[in-house]
Amino acid sequence: MRAIRQQVERIRAARAAADGVGVRFFINARTDVFLETAAAHHSRALVDVALGRGMAYAEAGADGLFVPGLNDPELVGELCERSGLPVNVMLRDPAAELGQWSSAGVARVSYGPALYLHAMRAVAGQVRS
Repeated sequence: MRAIRQQVERIRAARAAADGVGVRFFINARTDVFLETAAAHHSRALVDVALGRGMAYAEAGADGLFVPGLNDPELVGELCERSGLPVNVMLRDPAAELGQWSSAGVARVSYGPALYLHAMRAVAGQVRS
C-alpha cells in the first residue's frame, strides 16, 4: 500500500490529466488496509484509517473509495455512513446476497478474481470426474 501522500499525488495527477483533456473520468481510489489485516482483526480503528485515506483521496479528486477485503456488514455500513465518497467493496463469494450490501450503503460491488477462481474450481472438478 502506498503512503497517503504518494497516493494523493497520483490521484491529483490523474484528475488533472483527465480534466486537462475534458474527460469526466471516475477515479475509484483504493485502500488495502483491510487486505493487510486478517478479517478476524478488522475493527472500527481500521474503518477510521480507511476513512482518513478516503478524505485525503476525495480532496485530491477521487470519486469513489474502494475497500477490498472488508466483508463485515456492520463495519461496511459504518464506513458507508461516514464516507464522503461512494464505497465499493470486493466480494469473494459469487453467490453472495447483494441486498445486505446495498442496505449497508455500498454503491458498487466488485468480485475481483472470485468469478475466475469459482470457474476454475468447477473446471478442475469436471476434469477430475
